[in-house]
Amino acid sequence: MRFQFDQISGNQRYHLITQTITPRPIAWILTKNENTKFNLAPFSYFAALSSDPALLVVSIGNKTDDIAKDTKQNLLREKECVLHIPSGELMHAVNESAMNLPTGESELSQIGLSLIEFTKTLPRIEKAKVALHCRLFDVHKLGNSTFDSLYLEILDLYVDDELITQENDRVIIDNKKLNPLARLGGNDYGLLGETVTIKRRN
Repeated sequence: MRFQFDQISGNQRYHLITQTITPRPIAWILTKNENTKFNLAPFSYFAALSSDPALLVVSIGNKTDDIAKDTKQNLLREKECVLHIPSGELMHAVNESAMNLPTGESELSQIGLSLIEFTKTLPRIEKAKVALHCRLFDVHKLGNSTFDSLYLEILDLYVDDELITQENDRVIIDNKKLNPLARLGGNDYGLLGETVTIKRRN
């Protein structure tokens, strides 16, 4: 079956994209609300862009046509966030943090996650094995949609010591121990499962 995107609705496109562009890594983003509470939400329109500068991109829409999601509002105002890469054991907390709450309310109070000091202004989720302190680098509005691409520059990276080994001058991060959570279509998530190592030709 073929789908002509100029002949279907935005909602239909969304469901086709999210069920075929898989698995997608999850950016679990913590930001500060205006009332100084912390907002936490997952996004899977998310990718690494470059290493010099160290840039990520996350695409964030609106709650309604004229009200931006809290994460977007907070990033545009505060210019920084802590982006976590959640592990499989945090799956239920990630899913719960996607709930719709009134503006300014914190998901953290609903799901009982502990925070730990990370930067001067933002904590990180204590149970998350990877956390990146990022600042807002640039913003691009995407056509006539409510989505914006927010470019984030990585300033600081935390990785749980249990994931790290050293080979000469190179840091090796054990993805099996990280067991990163991935987003699939609908209500589905994916876990790492089998990994295959293939050396590249010189």
